[in-house]
Amino acid sequence: MAPFKPSLSSIQEPSSRIGRRDFLRFAVSGTALLAAPALCGSFAPAWAAKDQARTAIPVAGGSAEICTSGDPASYTPSSTDRAGMFLLFSDVHFDPFADPGTVKALAAAPASAWGAILAGAGPTYSPYGQDSNNVLFQSFLDDMASRAPRPDFLLFPGDLLCHRFWTKYPQLTGDSSREGLLTFIGKTAEYFLTEVTRRFPEAPLYLALGNNDSFEGDYRIVPNSPYLTVTASIIAQRALKNEADRAPFLESYPGYGCYSLPLPGSGNARIIVFNNIFWTKNYPNQGAGRPVLDYLDQQLTAAGRKGESVWLMSHVPPGDNSKASAAKFLKKGKDHYFPLLADTWSDALANLLVTHSRTVKASFCGHVHRDEFRLVYPKGRDLPAASIRLGPSISPITGNNPGYQVYFYDRQSFELLDTAVHYLDIGSPRPGWDVEYRYSQAYGRGLRSPRDWQEMYRELKTCPARRKTFEEAFDLRSAHVDEVNSRTFQIFWDALGLSAASAI
Repeated sequence: MAPFKPSLSSIQEPSSRIGRRDFLRFAVSGTALLAAPALCGSFAPAWAAKDQARTAIPVAGGSAEICTSGDPASYTPSSTDRAGMFLLFSDVHFDPFADPGTVKALAAAPASAWGAILAGAGPTYSPYGQDSNNVLFQSFLDDMASRAPRPDFLLFPGDLLCHRFWTKYPQLTGDSSREGLLTFIGKTAEYFLTEVTRRFPEAPLYLALGNNDSFEGDYRIVPNSPYLTVTASIIAQRALKNEADRAPFLESYPGYGCYSLPLPGSGNARIIVFNNIFWTKNYPNQGAGRPVLDYLDQQLTAAGRKGESVWLMSHVPPGDNSKASAAKFLKKGKDHYFPLLADTWSDALANLLVTHSRTVKASFCGHVHRDEFRLVYPKGRDLPAASIRLGPSISPITGNNPGYQVYFYDRQSFELLDTAVHYLDIGSPRPGWDVEYRYSQAYGRGLRSPRDWQEMYRELKTCPARRKTFEEAFDLRSAHVDEVNSRTFQIFWDALGLSAASAI
């Protein structure tokens, strides 16, 4: 991406740093909940619980129990020719070091020979607490290809490389050179992309950068990074399917890891992939993110003028790190806000989503390793303007089961309709991939409109069956962790919604 002159017109400071979570909560259907106490059951307004110890929060029962169904049109295509399907998988964190005995052979071999080398590592899946070994990597790809062999395209919101990639390589090879590390990164990316695209030879694969996808280290990628240089041609040749897409990709990706391409099909739509690692709370130079914001703003403005529908994809979602907030609450008894993006950038993204809500039809992130979402509310409104779907991880390093999503969408309007989540219970005696849930069946409505999003969100509090689905699906039915429960549910529920300073 060519450098742009920074513009701060899209960056707005939140109204107050006091009560940051209160600010985010205020628009999360608060007005609607106060106006309709029957929907609340015994719940007080969300913002009233700031820094107070929580007790178990029961699901509303008896006459207050509300489980409604939406219009089937919210998850049903208007015609068979408009019924599209794509795949989303995230946070693979492929670990070529999982079997230390093979690492030197991998370093000496071309990527084309890696499959034979890794095949000798044994049949065991990665256990909880470790990143994806080759057995898990091959297994999820095979399962996707068997269940959905002809997707329109695939989305990968980032984190191709495993954790501690930069320390494991010199430790296990004895090579501490920059050239050796960069070459090994390139071969890892080539093997990853080769294995994905040989299952789906006709479907383009769109990738975002994760915080581990760098040459410099975790949350340390820099503009014009060697990682971008070494992966650009590999992605262009393996993941993209025509020269018309490769040229604009190769023009913008090597600078900041951003690109904008037309989505397949006859609809007037495009995907904008932007690298928001520069926006994260952990990134050391917050000023580096301004050109990315300018790029995103310019691309959205241009798409709006052309009447295009846009999908957005990045790695890190805005709002709260709910796992960290819940863990802190269980230790300290108080509710703390742990932003994933720095406040300035989180606000800027929320404002752009509201400002361009008529153009942006869908948004996708990863990073959290959990099956959840974000709803973004305009200032003073109780109906969300944007929904961000978050993909669960393949890597079980944080205790979750591996999972991926199959999405169904309208090929003409590019509205999302439905999704099915597939998971692998690696803790069971005989692990096997299975369907965890179908969204329309579990929540009684689809993904087409803001009203559908809002009703699903509300009924997590009023419908026991839907709350149970959310609690189990959050970590993909892992028996290894118990994160969303009666004590922590309110914290996770709060994190699903955030407010923008902008109004529609």
